[in-house]
Amino acid sequence: MTISVMEISWYVDYLYTSHMLMVVQDNHMIPNVPFFLSSANTSTWPATKSFRKPNTQSTASLPNLPALRQYSHHVVPVANTLQPQFSEFERTEKSLGEVLDLWENQESEQGRGLYVKDWHLMAELEGQGKGVGEIYSVPECLRDDWLNPPYTPSPRTKPINSSASTSDFRFTYVGPALTYTPLHRDVYGSYSWSANVVGRKMWWLFPPDKLGRVKDENRELVFDVRHLEGEGGAMKVLQEEGEIIFIPSGWHHQVVNLDFCISINHNFFASPTLPHIYRALCVSQDRVEDSIADVKDMIIERLGTKGDQWEKEWFQEVQNLLQMDAGWGWRGFWETIMKNLKCPPSVNAPIVSRRDEWIGGVIKQYKKRREWVVLDTVRTIVEDIESWLV
Repeated sequence: MTISVMEISWYVDYLYTSHMLMVVQDNHMIPNVPFFLSSANTSTWPATKSFRKPNTQSTASLPNLPALRQYSHHVVPVANTLQPQFSEFERTEKSLGEVLDLWENQESEQGRGLYVKDWHLMAELEGQGKGVGEIYSVPECLRDDWLNPPYTPSPRTKPINSSASTSDFRFTYVGPALTYTPLHRDVYGSYSWSANVVGRKMWWLFPPDKLGRVKDENRELVFDVRHLEGEGGAMKVLQEEGEIIFIPSGWHHQVVNLDFCISINHNFFASPTLPHIYRALCVSQDRVEDSIADVKDMIIERLGTKGDQWEKEWFQEVQNLLQMDAGWGWRGFWETIMKNLKCPPSVNAPIVSRRDEWIGGVIKQYKKRREWVVLDTVRTIVEDIESWLV
């Protein structure tokens, strides 16, 4: 789908009725188009009240860093955005308190490029027996989340399963002006949403069919689109303080903090995303198979091609590497679908017939693959899923 800036309705009314939920699903999630939610959606968040300080110099607030001191003991991933390394930044782990010290030391330059990224604040709080309601409330239209633990503001009564298919993708980002995230696509080809609790961000967005101008001579994605002519033809948008932006599946994006920013991000997907997620996993598997084609030859040389033993060993080897490369393989993909069929994360979901149509569609495609025959355990999971479809 080719989308121009003028075709996108960026703002969605913040009053959520069942009709508005369907509008978000039909106009954005299903056709895979971005949108904003207004700052009214975050105005009552506890984080909004505690993490901001008034700023007479700008429309954006100042960060209330002392309010973050209660999390000083959290060990957080830190990217040094002044030190690019290949397709990422130099990464370390520090206590949040140590990073806050560097930011608050006005005479030191050491904290200038440091960006706390992928901080699992919500999981940390829940692990301490607290509820995420002390930080935020997920907007109702974004609660049909098949990737993260079902949203609840209260402390959880049961521990969260930390298997590969149910990992935590609820992140908090904290960093000064000009820190940034290079051009990338989100994990699994998922949706994502990002709320600016403090500060403003600039986004460069690229639909899946608009990547031609952001690749180098080796057909690799560039690190920073700001160095390209016309910024690579990006859809460039400003996210104001308090606003929430929805990034569709498979859209590449780059983000720069215009002010000192604190943001809350979720990677997520739901049944409308399944065709995109399925295709992304197929592409990842093709890449893995190409990278170890010599292993396939060695397996065939050792076992021969009679029977299916060589295929079972080959596909299991591929699945093991796919798990490391893409974060999951076919087993994790189908287990995630099964888990969400048995325990839907939200009442705010597409009607069952639509959900089952998307699930049935990817099952139909999967059955054409050789894995359907060879991966016995995965086939059993898929057959279980089929029994749940209406």
